[in-house]
Amino acid sequence: MAKPVSITVSHELGREAAIARLRGGIDRVRDKLGMVKMQLVEEEWSGNVLQFGVAALGYTVRGKLEVEEALVRIEVMLPWVLAMFAEKLKLGVEKQGQVLLEKPKA
Repeated sequence: MAKPVSITVSHELGREAAIARLRGGIDRVRDKLGMVKMQLVEEEWSGNVLQFGVAALGYTVRGKLEVEEALVRIEVMLPWVLAMFAEKLKLGVEKQGQVLLEKPKA
């Protein structure tokens, strides 16, 4: 059975700045995924929503990232085979999201 995973990352950038930061950081995300034998295979922005697909262990996990004024919501549905990695995935995404969306120091 598939396991839904929802992740939220708060930020203080505002919607447009957060979108710009995420778009600009996608190459770093690709590099990090490659280090753990995963690959970003789908990436389509429509306004403030990114539809994405990540390939891992012979599966493609699709998800949605929605940028709001003060937070980013990420939703994925993990196949049962990958569900055991849900907490590790959630922690990793939260940490990487915080790094990408960290407010510049004054």
